Amino acid sequence: MTSSMAELPAQYGAPNPQAVTTPSRPISPMNAIGEGATPLMYACQQSRDQDVRRILAKKPEAAKERDRTMKTALHYCAESASLTCADIFLSVAADLVDARDEDGYTPLHLAVIAGNRPLIKFLLSKNADVNSLDYERHSVVHWATVCGEVEALELVLDAGANPSTPDIHGGYPVHYAAQMCGPNSEMGNDVRFGLAVLRKLLARGVEVNVRDKDGRQPILWAASAGSADAILALVNAGANVEADDKDGLTALHCAASRGHTDCIETLVTLCGAEVDVIDSNGCTALFYAVTLGHADSTQLLLNFGAEPDRQDRKGRTPAHCGAAKGQLETLRILGTHGANLWVRNVRGDYPLHEAVVSGRKNLVYWLLTQRPDAVNSPNNDGRCPLHIAAVNNNVEMCKILLDNQALLNPVMRTSKGQLMTPIDAALHRGNRGCAKYLQLHGGVPASKLTDKSARVRGGNQRSVARKSGDEFKHYEMMHCFNSKSVSVHRIRTTRIFRKP
Repeated sequence: MTSSMAELPAQYGAPNPQAVTTPSRPISPMNAIGEGATPLMYACQQSRDQDVRRILAKKPEAAKERDRTMKTALHYCAESASLTCADIFLSVAADLVDARDEDGYTPLHLAVIAGNRPLIKFLLSKNADVNSLDYERHSVVHWATVCGEVEALELVLDAGANPSTPDIHGGYPVHYAAQMCGPNSEMGNDVRFGLAVLRKLLARGVEVNVRDKDGRQPILWAASAGSADAILALVNAGANVEADDKDGLTALHCAASRGHTDCIETLVTLCGAEVDVIDSNGCTALFYAVTLGHADSTQLLLNFGAEPDRQDRKGRTPAHCGAAKGQLETLRILGTHGANLWVRNVRGDYPLHEAVVSGRKNLVYWLLTQRPDAVNSPNNDGRCPLHIAAVNNNVEMCKILLDNQALLNPVMRTSKGQLMTPIDAALHRGNRGCAKYLQLHGGVPASKLTDKSARVRGGNQRSVARKSGDEFKHYEMMHCFNSKSVSVHRIRTTRIFRKP
């Protein structure tokens, strides 16, 4: 499933799924001349059987000619309402019944894609290979599935098509059927067709716990696509609701990352999913809902008893990850459910530190109203929020922090033993604009501090940090998740035939 759920930074060993996509129905070129079409191909495309007969009688070798995409005239029969042209063609060139174009599509593939049932039956009667695969290993069952061609699917299955062959992404037809049940499929199919295809495959006894190349089972694809009906159908057919992929992501993680509340409710209330199941990074579904700003999903998971203060393997809570993405609304929801917004992660950061990195001013304001004294809190490296704002060259954030009584010259110690104030941090990164702003407000380098001058706005608040492996680099990388969600691999196609 190309995939994508929330993506964690590389240093956390996180999953990197790609975005949820669905395959596109290949379409035919309007201008056949642009594809190097021959008169015979024109005649087949337009069902001019007399012309087909005349051309082949005069020049039988015309049947072997290919256009620029390696299609034969038989490929051009895919959308024809008449079978006569195909019959005449095969009477001259029967060996081309399974001819492949540049993408590996046979005439049978294109007939299935077009939903041309009479031609499907005809080609099968002429011994077309019902298990032929295109060059991305998509079978006619794959194509009937993603195109929502229920009757075409039944025809090829009755003819002996294998319903359980994986494509190059490891995606089985049942994976794509589960995805096509979602309301936001790029194919634009009515979800009823998707469900009909899925149920037909399940009725044929296909294995429901097959995995794609990322270890994702069809139930994860269904949850990513947002189909509660597909989830129920799969579970009733034996799917494991707790099945996870190579990154430990379950269907509940997938649904939460996409904000599919109906899927969350179905998984928890009807399928018995554990609400606090963790992925390989120790993150629950709540982490994903909060981080990606899905307020309704956040509320629902908390109502189902999700632990708001659970920490992942790096000590982060959902609040840390949401703050890193600037998610004020979901952090407010956490707060109303009693979440502790002042837990430190393994680096000693509060969610406030993450919020400063995000640059979301309203979030920083809100957190400071909850705990004003946190404005000067250092993490394990001694970095205070003002250091972070300076490192990120965020003058507006510096102003907010100073307006909320941040000390101008807190001192941190780098891993090399160098003392730095926020102005040092800004200059270290070449942030001259921020350094100038801090200087105008009384900021000085650590080398010029004395015990007396360090007493800024009451009390000696200098913080000297414990050692750290990196100086400033990780502040660029503190985002818990990016904005992508869990998803599945698309069938990449060249558009061949225009949709009828």
